[in-house]
Amino acid sequence: MAHLPGHAWQDLKKELMEKWHELTENDLDSTRGNTHSILDLIERKVGMKIEEASERFAEIASHYHLYDEPEDEEVSPDNSKDEHVMELTPKKPTARPDVLPKP
Repeated sequence: MAHLPGHAWQDLKKELMEKWHELTENDLDSTRGNTHSILDLIERKVGMKIEEASERFAEIASHYHLYDEPEDEEVSPDNSKDEHVMELTPKKPTARPDVLPKP
């Protein structure tokens, strides 16, 4: 989980504490916003199975846009970056005086 701005983390903690009264602010602060740590905390303090805790936490966390999902952008050839192509031309062979041409 990415680091949340202060207000978002505070709001998320408040909502988690309202949902599960067994969780304290100190408990949640100790997780540092790490999803796995929060789920472990819910499992341990609330007694909920990790799968259920994960589903419920995901529902709550979805309101806070915790996960930066890349936007699907279709790249068309017109929008692609300009490519610079360097063309190499082979050098013409130079006459070497020490090498005689074959008859």
